[in-house]
Amino acid sequence: MTSADEAAVLALNAAAADDGLVEPLGPDRLDWLRLIAAHAAVIEVDDEVAAFVLTFAPGSAHDGRDFQWFAETYADRFLHLDRIVVAEEHRRQGIATAVYRAVERSAKPFDRLVCGIRSDPPDVAGLAFHAGRDFVEVGKLRRPDGTTTALCSKELSD
Repeated sequence: MTSADEAAVLALNAAAADDGLVEPLGPDRLDWLRLIAAHAAVIEVDDEVAAFVLTFAPGSAHDGRDFQWFAETYADRFLHLDRIVVAEEHRRQGIATAVYRAVERSAKPFDRLVCGIRSDPPDVAGLAFHAGRDFVEVGKLRRPDGTTTALCSKELSD
């Protein structure tokens, strides 16, 4: 992900934020997150940004509530998948599965890949996708807006 991808990434994030699936993101926050991320990548289809992903390793300066919970719970034994957003017209084409496979390989030295998924109101598709990839709920986090996030982990140790 480069600064040239900013407009496309912000547009994808805004659409997902409107659906309550991710937190809103402005240009300054995106730039900062991109710089401190373990992974800040875009996935292109036909030379257009179809998806993006942000992950964070332990010890990063990430100030998100999910990340802080995982850091307190797992110390330095996790890779946090902060967000993945796939454009609606590119869903159900295997993009998320391919990204998760790559991120899981990167997370193996940390023993687990962790993420938060809105559980109340439920992100039914997101919860089902993660359950199908062997993520299990390890905690809950109540958000200031009244929604609840399921904190999930996929154990990757041998």
